[in-house]
Amino acid sequence: MSVKVVTATSRHHAEWLRLRNAVYTGIDRAFHEREMALYLRDDTKECFLAVGENGDACGLIEVSLRNVVDGLSSPVGYVEGIYVDPDHRGSGLARQLLEQAESWRRSKGCTEIATDAELDNQDAQRFHERMGFKETYRIVEYRKKL
Repeated sequence: MSVKVVTATSRHHAEWLRLRNAVYTGIDRAFHEREMALYLRDDTKECFLAVGENGDACGLIEVSLRNVVDGLSSPVGYVEGIYVDPDHRGSGLARQLLEQAESWRRSKGCTEIATDAELDNQDAQRFHERMGFKETYRIVEYRKKL
């Protein structure tokens, strides 16, 4: 199947939402809707979709510009989330999505790209290492209500 990487628009809403549900588990639809609207209007955020000939999306990458990422230059292009449907994994599609996102970041003046993975998600960590990312540090975050 031929796949091309495109910038997400409102006409991709259903497929974009489906893929967001796959990558950001446990988040309600209202949050996804707010985030997607933000991506459509904020020029420091972008979503790219891998779309097949039939119009169905099979992968996504959401990226943003961040002013502060510990130890990195500013602005930093940040991979907020990347996902490829299981039946398309291993095809080079994730690399295509990353390349598109890297091109977008360069156009925004970034010289570095960063991302993260959950401490217990070994698959994501191995994926990022295969894509050329280097681990910078590990963290456990805490909070306390006031």
